[in-house]
This record gives sequence, structure tokens and C-alpha cells, in this order.
Amino acid sequence: MKLTAQHAVEFTFPEEYTSHATYREAPYHLVEDFKVHVKETNTPETFPGLFWGRLNTSEPFEILHQFAVDRKRRPAGDYTPCPMCKHKEKFLEGMLVFVFARQCIAIIGHDCASAETRHVALSKKKMDDARRHQENFLMSKLHLVPVTLRLLEGLKPIATEIDGIYNMFKRGAPRIQKALRQAQKGGGRLVLTELVDNQAASYDDRAPRKVAREYHFGNLRGETLVRTNVRFLTDLNIVEQLLLPFADCENEEQALEMTVYIMERGEGLKAVECIGSAGKKLAKLRWEMARCCSFFADNNIEDIREWARHGLQPLAFDVTRQSRGDGIAVIFSRSSGNDEQREYARLFLPNRVAEWAEKNGDLPDLEMLVAAG
Repeated sequence: MKLTAQHAVEFTFPEEYTSHATYREAPYHLVEDFKVHVKETNTPETFPGLFWGRLNTSEPFEILHQFAVDRKRRPAGDYTPCPMCKHKEKFLEGMLVFVFARQCIAIIGHDCASAETRHVALSKKKMDDARRHQENFLMSKLHLVPVTLRLLEGLKPIATEIDGIYNMFKRGAPRIQKALRQAQKGGGRLVLTELVDNQAASYDDRAPRKVAREYHFGNLRGETLVRTNVRFLTDLNIVEQLLLPFADCENEEQALEMTVYIMERGEGLKAVECIGSAGKKLAKLRWEMARCCSFFADNNIEDIREWARHGLQPLAFDVTRQSRGDGIAVIFSRSSGNDEQREYARLFLPNRVAEWAEKNGDLPDLEMLVAAG
């Protein structure tokens, strides 16, 4: 016969109760079994070893797990009994707790204990959960720091090349770069707008006399190269400084020693934030560096050329693309106007950088150091 609230225990909550298991310290090893039990039965009160005597609302306890049950899925469609309350059927949201003085486990409603006792228990659980999260994070990530630093070191030559391309563009053709930046701020669309007569205005005085007509030339790719500022090498160095304090953790044993050292110094949160932040920044930088190279794509340059040469373009310029044995050159030039308005920039993408970008152009793998939780 399946255990229910009626068959498992007579919930009379006597002052003296001995049919329960006892533990010297909080039995966290039971939490996973309890979770499975609640999920499968929706009757937390039938979990083995619970204390079902009367509990005082001011008895200090430690929270092992917080849970909720669905009344519709309970065998009798009732509420869960609580040994702290006058009425045996009391709650659907509750806590598995370890009662210090009795050295036992019990389930109580989430708001059945006194306010002060509940506040102390919840505060301790919050601190314990944070500590466990920090320990688990450090144990799973610290041994990945050395390989991440080696990956970062390999990115520096690529970053130097891309920084050089950006600076060449900024110095040689700042107005052209700014025009493309304005397009990027508008969603990356290469668009020109013309005001034309509104034919409907001939028949309706309320209609506007002019309407906007848009000409679309595609979407700008590799938009990072037209930002206000690009400094990939500097950003990589910043990430490196975040990771260097943990560079000696080559294996899980060293990671354990480092975790103990960090937690004893009370620096768990700081370490988690450093490593998590570094992982996110590195993944984003690697992705953006790869995206930069798509600026040199043939169809992207062709879209820019059509946009730049159109009669509605207020800042007309020319752009050409040349494929060479060692890479791709893109030349921007603007010869109209006075000498101060003339611009010329030759951007060169080496084959080795293009090949690297092709391998790393997808969304970054955030597994290594990113999951800061």
C-alpha cells in the first residue's frame, strides 16, 4: 500500500517522540534523496527518519533544502502536516531542516517558525549556499586557467594585426570610417534616403507633400572596425591580469589546494568574479576579433562600394578589394573636395589572420571559464 499522510504516521505531534533518526551534524547527504522522494511522491512527510513530535516555533534549526509540492498531485489532495503548527495540515511550500537541540531532521512550513528564528536560518543558508557555490566553481574552473592563459597568449599576435588594421583606417580615412559608423549605429544597414513628391498630396491637403524613399544596399559586416575605439591587445592584457594569480593550478589537486587557500582568506567571491569575468571577456573578445575579418568579405565590400558611389551619398568615396597571394587588401579613397578632405587608407588582412577567423567565427564556446552562475 502506498504511503500517504493518513497511513505513514499518526500526526498527533506528541511532546515526546523517539521514532526518528538522529545525526550529530546537519545531514546534507540526504538532500538529493529527499529531492527525488518529493518529486516522485509529492508527500515529503513520508521521507524516512523525520521527527514528528511537537516542535517549538523558536527552536533553532538549519535549512537543508527548500521545496514545494503540488496539492493536486498529492494522494489525498491535502496540505502537508507541520509539527510546528496547531493544525496538522498546514503547508505546500516548506523546508527540510536540521533541529540542533534534538539532532534530528523535520519538515516545516516556509513561514511556520518564529520570525527571528526563520531569519537566522535563512541568513545562514544564504551564506552557506554562496560558499558552496564558490567552492564548486573554483574546483571546476581553477585547473582550466593555465590552458586559458596559453590560449590568450596565442591571440595576442592576432589582436596586434587587427588593432593595426583599425588604426590604419582611423588615421587614413576618418570621415569614411565615421560614415560607416553612423550606418552601424543605425542597425548596420547601408541605407540612403531620398525625399520625393507625395502624389497623394494632390488629392488630400492633409497628406505630407514629401515622403521618404529608402534605398537599401545590404548590411554592414565586420562592424567592429568602424567603432569609435578598438584595442584588442590592451583588452587581452586586462583579462590576463585577472587570471595570472591562478596560473599555477595545472591539475585538480592544485585546484583543491588553491580553493582551500582562497576560502580560508575569505576571498571566494572575489576569485569567482575575477575568473568568471575573465572568461566572459575573453570569449567575447575572441568572437569580436573573428567578426572583424568579415569586413573584408567580397560581398561586404561590394555593398559598401554601391552605397558609397550612389548619387544620394553625401560623402562619396571609393573602395576596392584586391586578393593577393598573402592576403586581402581593401583600399578606401576620397579625392573630391580640398586637400584636407581627401582621404586614403589601405587595409591589409593577412591570410593567417583570415584562416584563424574562419575557424573562430561562430559564437564563442562559453564553457571554459564563463559559467560564473
